[in-house]
Amino acid sequence: MLPWIRNLIRPSLFWKIFLWFWLATLITLTSIVFLYSLTAQDSKLVPASDEEAKQLRQAAINIQLRKVIDKHQTDSLLMINKVDEELDNTFIIDKNGEDIAGKEVPDVLYHLSSFYRNRNTPATVIIDSTAYTGPEVVFNRGHYYLLFLKQQSPHHFSAVVSYLYHSVSVWHLLIALGMSALVCFALTWYLTRPISQLQKTTQAFARGDLTARAQPSLGKRQDEFADLAEDFDLMAERIERVIQSQKRLLSDVSHELRSPLTRMQIAASLAQKTASPASQGHIDRIELEVQRLDEMIGELLQMAALERGHINEERANFMLNDLLDIIVEDARFEAEANNKTVDYHSDHEIAFNGYYSLLARAIENVLRNAIRHTPDDTCVTVSTSESELGIELKICDSGHGVSEEHLEKIFEAFYRPTDARERTSGGAGLGLAIAKRGIEANGGKITAYNQAGSGLCVVFYLPKNRV
Repeated sequence: MLPWIRNLIRPSLFWKIFLWFWLATLITLTSIVFLYSLTAQDSKLVPASDEEAKQLRQAAINIQLRKVIDKHQTDSLLMINKVDEELDNTFIIDKNGEDIAGKEVPDVLYHLSSFYRNRNTPATVIIDSTAYTGPEVVFNRGHYYLLFLKQQSPHHFSAVVSYLYHSVSVWHLLIALGMSALVCFALTWYLTRPISQLQKTTQAFARGDLTARAQPSLGKRQDEFADLAEDFDLMAERIERVIQSQKRLLSDVSHELRSPLTRMQIAASLAQKTASPASQGHIDRIELEVQRLDEMIGELLQMAALERGHINEERANFMLNDLLDIIVEDARFEAEANNKTVDYHSDHEIAFNGYYSLLARAIENVLRNAIRHTPDDTCVTVSTSESELGIELKICDSGHGVSEEHLEKIFEAFYRPTDARERTSGGAGLGLAIAKRGIEANGGKITAYNQAGSGLCVVFYLPKNRV
């Protein structure tokens, strides 16, 4: 399913608000019709329903069978008054507009007659819960009479709905529904748009854009959303200051430590020349730790530079395979010293345009990390492939892997999952973080997953056609 279709049909807040607004509009209209049906004294004429028309025809047949009109024409009024009570609620109007039984004719019957002449169909009207239906034309001996029925009808609501159904066309109804949907849609969009804008800002902030702010995207709104955006921007500004301050502190401390470290290395070299055999081992240990500390400070400086976006090299065109040949050859020398092997294969030559040193450092950090954690007598595999989507570089070891909850965090600086990496491994927790930022500087991304058997795979995704 396409992403935009999935986003469209998912139960989002937008559609919930829209449907509730639209439902509220329909309920309001229905309530208005219902209340009108309870309070109105009369209703409009509406065409008779099938059931009412059937009752009307049945009454006409009964009148003919009982020869009611014949008795009227023979002046047998007494006989008419003795007609079955079934006809008590029946009006039979002659050409003079009078009821043949002498009953008073309600004015509404004349309206029904006029409706019949205009539309050639019987109608129904309700007055004070009494329904009048008709007329049905009855012929007898060359004369015609109009038959009307009168009956109690508490269903005034249905009559109003019937009037609306017959008096409003389908197109009118669709236009009304469309206009109400448009109004509800606009109102829903107005209410949910700030939430969407705030979500985009928080996502940008979470991706590392510390300059992302919410207020500019909300325009001149002065409601609660504007207050929320203002609070978010205030929070974001404070977080940005704290993080930038930490980055500057880290960079400044790293720079300041370089000078005393250099002096310590010089002092250790001088002490090495005059050291006694008993103190020789201690001086060697000092030099080793100073070297490690110097390497760590170098990584910190590079990390700080990458986070600030400072890249001290130009883009270049190079063959990715040639770069991997150099890195893998050096890694094999280190791996063989620990009874491990590195296997590298590629289908074809892959050209790339990017930062050579950053990419080399990223690959080297991941590869050395894989060699460090793969068991003895096992192999680390390096493979590349190219497709329409881009370039994929995969480095897999045969170790114990990383717990699933740590996979997303191993690329964070100084992060050490205790079940996958210990301080005894010699790492400072910066190698994978530097690799991640180096790959991102080259326009790619890096992920990791555990293999089905054992071991961890780190995958580089690099963009294609950058040459």
